[in-house]
Amino acid sequence: MSTEAAYEQRLEIPDEVDVAIEEKTIKVAGELGDLERSFPEPLVDFSIEGNELVSTTPISRKNTRALVGTVIAHTRNMIIGVTKGYTYEMKIVYSHFPITVERDGDVVLIKNFIGEQGPRRARVIGDVEIETTDDDVIISGIDIEAVSQTAANIQQSLKIRDKDRRIFLDGIYVIRKRKGDEIESIV
Repeated sequence: MSTEAAYEQRLEIPDEVDVAIEEKTIKVAGELGDLERSFPEPLVDFSIEGNELVSTTPISRKNTRALVGTVIAHTRNMIIGVTKGYTYEMKIVYSHFPITVERDGDVVLIKNFIGEQGPRRARVIGDVEIETTDDDVIISGIDIEAVSQTAANIQQSLKIRDKDRRIFLDGIYVIRKRKGDEIESIV
């Protein structure tokens, strides 16, 4: 097999971020913290050339080109995470029974959801900070996967079964995603 790159993508590395490669692991360090991720795919190689991360593959097929893009996308997310951080804002919605939310270690407890006696539980992923007020839950951290999966776990833990979803709208919903001060989306 030829070792010449048939397809490559490049990602510029900002000056305030350090990127290191150890075999199939990319480590990113910035002012907010450190992140690392392994990419065990055998058909994708990556290296640092100057101030760019270069991801290449010797085979130009659709699937291997997608893997090259995956490495670049995850590294871009890690760079944004260690420089700006990610924040997901969630809104607590209820019609009659006020919902209370509190963190207990690696679990978020949602109490009094539609008048239920026992709390609903959502697992917290990774190292994220959770702030709760009467109407909002704010999840922040440097790893977008941990922040988004924690928000998804909270939202999914409040799934209502055997009732009409058009009437029972109680829950906790993601309303805003932020990269640092930049608003990514408003739902």
